[in-house]
Amino acid sequence: MKRVHQSLSIVVLIITVVVVGCAGVPTQEMSDARQAMKAARDVQAEYYVPTFWAKASQKLAQAEQYLEAGQFFQARLIATSALIQAVDAHNTAVAINRAKRVWQEIKSLIDHNGIEGRALLEKAQQVARQGNVEQTIAFANEVYYEGRVTLNLAQLERAKFLIELLKVRQAELEPLELITLTDAEMAFQSQKGKKAYDLINNLYNSLPYDLRINKLN
Repeated sequence: MKRVHQSLSIVVLIITVVVVGCAGVPTQEMSDARQAMKAARDVQAEYYVPTFWAKASQKLAQAEQYLEAGQFFQARLIATSALIQAVDAHNTAVAINRAKRVWQEIKSLIDHNGIEGRALLEKAQQVARQGNVEQTIAFANEVYYEGRVTLNLAQLERAKFLIELLKVRQAELEPLELITLTDAEMAFQSQKGKKAYDLINNLYNSLPYDLRINKLN
């Protein structure tokens, strides 16, 4: 009988600890939610995915209210929900922003009006307003990869122009410069747009100004 009482006492003690723990101040949960909101803000989630941002903001505000009222159990639950919403806002904003950057790079590299890229990005944001995280990220990734293909073609086109420009006057290049020119040609033949363009563009920009002017004439 004594052992039974001891066992019951232990069970009661465990339950008491759990209950007290759940009722305690949700310091970690609130901190996690706030940090997640900051991370979402840093990637401009409020601009790119206002629907997700609004949901996360509302949840965090509710958690703060419960915390101030001393209703720690509710504060913990809502803070956890705010964390999830903030992570969704962050991830969708990152996906859309990544797609936006690649189309901006295309526009800066070639004479591109950006209409196609803007239309695709607007579509991604429309999907985001519907509140589906998976669909938003999936569509934004499609926009990004389509942009990567377009960017690669643009880089190859620009690299080809500079390679042909320098090959005309390759007799004036130094040995190391000739190696770089060859490397750029090989990258171009392998359809590696970024590598080909970076190599030949850096080589071109490293040449004396008057030599570059002569090459353009």
